[in-house]
Amino acid sequence: MNMLRKQTDHIVIRSRVSSSAKILITVVGAFVFVGLVLAAYWHGYSEAKFSWEQANQTITDLQTDLAAVRTDNADLQTGINQAKRQLQIDKAAYTELAGNLNSSNAQIADLRKELKFYRSIISPDDGASGVKIHDLTIVPTETMHTYRYKLVLIQALRHNEEVTGTVGFEIKGSTKGRQTVIQRPQPRTVKFRYFENIEGQFDLPSEFAPNGVKVSVTTGGKSKKAHTTERQYPWPKA
Repeated sequence: MNMLRKQTDHIVIRSRVSSSAKILITVVGAFVFVGLVLAAYWHGYSEAKFSWEQANQTITDLQTDLAAVRTDNADLQTGINQAKRQLQIDKAAYTELAGNLNSSNAQIADLRKELKFYRSIISPDDGASGVKIHDLTIVPTETMHTYRYKLVLIQALRHNEEVTGTVGFEIKGSTKGRQTVIQRPQPRTVKFRYFENIEGQFDLPSEFAPNGVKVSVTTGGKSKKAHTTERQYPWPKA
């Protein structure tokens, strides 16, 4: 009896699953697995599609921004070119105006000089009448030791008769360290009522170094007492 009880204690009761149940479980498991795979694929596809669309949108936005920047650059370049052309036009106009202004100033200076010259004849500042040495210009020529000169004489206030006289030149300088005075150019005869321009040229000895010139105008004659007017000029610098 005891032996039978011991053997009974080791008996294990197991439930048996039918073949159809196993097939059903396998099929359900396969469907679940396929569903999970499809869900994972769809999730990945959705994420990838979203990322690709976002990338495309970003590229489109960048292309739009780039086109706008290029348009702005083109507009700016056009503006710069227009500004450059306007600046060139303004510069040319300014240059022309400056040239006209300088020309006008030069003309005004010449007119003032001419007015002053005629006033010295009609109404001199010192009120003195008679023959006057107005100006002397001496310039070198292209030939060595040859000079061109222009002398202007006027008769102030009294113009009722012509002036007759002689003009002489004395050039002062040195020859080999020795003080020398030479007559250059030759004396000239003049006859005028208001003013006289005397022009010509003269030569100097090669060893002569000039440092000044004296102009003398002697007027008068048989019916009038001779009168001499003189004026000293420094030798013009080269």
